[in-house]
Order: sequence, then structure tokens, then C-alpha cells
Amino acid sequence: MNRQIRNKLTVIFSFMSIVAGIAFNVTAADKKEIPEYIGSQACLPCHADKYISWKSSNHAQMVVPIINSSNLPLDIASAPANLQAELRKATYMVANSFFLERDPATQHYKFLGVLFDKVAKTYMPSGINLDWSTSCAGCHTTDMNTPNLTWGEAGIGCEACHGPGRNHALNKGDISKIVAGKEADICGQCHGGNDVQTGGKLMSDGTKWVVGFRPGMKLSTLPGIQLTPVDPKKIPPDSSFNVNHLRNFNMWEASRHSKALSRIINNSQATADCYGCHSAEGFAAKLQGKKVDIAQKGSFNTLSCVACHDAHNSDNPRQLVVDADKLCTSCHTQEALLKGTGARGIEDTRSVHSAVSCVSCHMTEGNHLMKVIRPDDPDLSERRTDTCTMCHKDNNRKGRAQQIQEWQAEYKEKMAALQVEVNSISAALKQKPDLLNADLKKKFGDLRFNLSLLTRDRSQSVH
Repeated sequence: MNRQIRNKLTVIFSFMSIVAGIAFNVTAADKKEIPEYIGSQACLPCHADKYISWKSSNHAQMVVPIINSSNLPLDIASAPANLQAELRKATYMVANSFFLERDPATQHYKFLGVLFDKVAKTYMPSGINLDWSTSCAGCHTTDMNTPNLTWGEAGIGCEACHGPGRNHALNKGDISKIVAGKEADICGQCHGGNDVQTGGKLMSDGTKWVVGFRPGMKLSTLPGIQLTPVDPKKIPPDSSFNVNHLRNFNMWEASRHSKALSRIINNSQATADCYGCHSAEGFAAKLQGKKVDIAQKGSFNTLSCVACHDAHNSDNPRQLVVDADKLCTSCHTQEALLKGTGARGIEDTRSVHSAVSCVSCHMTEGNHLMKVIRPDDPDLSERRTDTCTMCHKDNNRKGRAQQIQEWQAEYKEKMAALQVEVNSISAALKQKPDLLNADLKKKFGDLRFNLSLLTRDRSQSVH
């Protein structure tokens, strides 16, 4: 029998045994013997579709035991001779790229001097010199015991996001005994971060991951947490301190997305369409072609991480629920200006930027403020990447800044002059409604509509 199939069957039968055992009456004494965290495998019998989707995700593969050489991405013999000895020491593989061994002196796990390049598909030397147990383990495992530096489950399992599953399982799947929300704090427990001011320490006692958080809590109420605040009016913070750990949650929290729901929740005139763009639940329904049930708005969340990212897995890059541009244009109408469509009375007009995707400009350096990094921003250091020179490598930053300034100055000048003319005609029509014939009135209406497109776009001609 194929080893992979045999392993799957073994796992399935073991899960069935777990569920069968839980199905019997459990006494209070027995309950105390069952740990709060029962592991992701216990979720499979009832949530097979979600489990299978998650199992192939980066979360599930974040920390993988190296039982034998077959667990390695490539045969050891394919590695350079000087790296083969390092690979033989490996006890875990992290993020499908890095390898760990246990330090016999401290019993901590540390990085080995070899990594797997997923793009080149080859083993390479690694210069990382970190104690993984004290620097990384808390966000790469589930049910972390920080004082002992031990964990219940390798990788980011179901209970990392849904909370401990014992009571949920013992109460026949009672949904009130598990967390199934869309709160961004769940993601923020690991996808938050700090800058050089704190040395990357997330807790005031020096711990480099969030301690004491459970799904359902608010990160802001956690004693000792120190997430670096982000000023939405300024340039997105520099994420290069630790390029693999962008401060996504911190930036999202400062963004307009995090406040989308609060802008309409108390508005009695807000319709289902409004909630389709201002809430995570409404947005999910909208993408699925379903009607948004605003009777449930009291339980809605704002546009949190899972509005755009599938928490379990997806076929799209970055676990997006749909194509990146579709995500943006489902709500943001600026696409009309970017693509040169939607105006009345004139032909479609394409610009040099019409083929550029939204995220290419609005997520430079992966920033979740969704903010363009202008080349003329006074806070932009030389080592940072501005949005323009991401693509325009044939010119210097000063030249690009001047080009944008000239575009926008010309736009403002022309718009101001045009607005004077429009206001003049509008005032004249109030005095004499029959001043224009039907054809000219239609053209004037089209003009005002087109001006409103430009005004709402706010890019001042860049789109």
C-alpha cells in the first residue's frame, strides 16, 4: 500500500477513535484529564473540508518534524557537500525553508546553517544565527507554553485561531464553545509587530511574541503588549527591520479598512449594498453573489483580514479569497479612471498606468495602509522603496517626484479653471433655465458627471 495513503488512513482511524471516545458520557473528573487544546486532528471528522484545505496551507506547514530524509524537500545528496552534514542534524523544517536542531546545552532549538531556496529549488548556506525557541517559536506553533518554551502542536493549528477545542468537542459541537469570528485581532496575535525601538519585542517583559492572548480577546486589552502605533497620515512604517514579519495588523488598524463598519453602523439609511463594502460578512456575501442580511449587522465585523484572505487556504497568492484586483474593484470605483472607462460623452482613454494593478501602487513594500509611497515624501529614506521606482527604474527619485508634481499642478490648474466655468453656467441656469437647448443641457450634465468622477478619484491625474 502506498505509504502516503496508509498514513492518511491511520490518521483518519485515529480521529474516528477520538470522536467516538468523546461521544460517550464524560464525567467531570474525566473532563479534567482531557487537555484544553486537543489538536487540529480532532477537528477532521466534523470539519473535513476546512481541515483538508488548511492542511496544505503555509500555516499548517509552518513547523514540520523531520522524521527521516523523506521529510526533506530534496534528497540530502543533492545538497552541496559542505551542507549535507547540517541537513542530517535537522529535527524540524520551518516555513518550508529553514531547519532547526536542538541545542544539547540549552535544549532550545536553533537555526542550522542551511536553508532551502523554494524558487531555485536548491539547498543554500544560511547566515541566520538565532535561538528559534526564544525568538520565533510563539508565532510558529499552537498552545505555546512561554515559560517552558514548549508547545502543544507544531505549526499554526485550528486552535490558534479558534481557541481551545475541548469544550466544543465535549458539548457535541456547541458553537458557543468555540471562536468562529472574523476579528482581525486573531491574525494580529502573530501578524502584528514592532520596530527597532523595541527590538522586535512584543511584550514589555521582552518576549518576542504575544503572550496571554486567546481568540475572542482584543489585543489592545492585553496587559504588557506593545504594538508599535502607525500614523495613517504619514508614510507607511519601514518593514525592513524584519522583512518576513511585516506589521500588517498595526498598519491595517490605522487604515480606513479597520474603520469601514463604524462609518455606517449608526446610519439608519445604510442599505445592504453599503454593508457589502463596509463589513467582512457583507463583503463575503457580495463576492458569493448572495444578498447581505443586514438584520444580522449587530454581529458584523469591519473589513478585517479575512475579508480579503481565506483563513484556511486558497488557490490565489497570499491566500486571497479572489484575484487581488477584483478585491479592490468590488468596492473601489476608481478603476474607471485608471482603466479610462465610465465617462459620459467621450471615448474611453487609456493611460500609461491603465494596465497597472491596484496593489502594485497601493501596497508598496506590502504596506496594509494601502498607501502610495510618494518619491517626494519628506520622511522617505534613501534605502526605502517608493512606489514609482518600483517600476520606473530608468529614472532617479528626484525626477519621478518632479514628474508627479508637474502632473498634479497642471491638473489642479485646469480643474480650478473648469470649475469656475461650470459654476458660472450653473448660476446662469438658475437665473434662466431655458438658456441651453436639450442637447447642450445633456452635454453639460455629462460634464458635471465626469468632473465628479475626477473629484472622487482623488489621484489628481495619476490614475
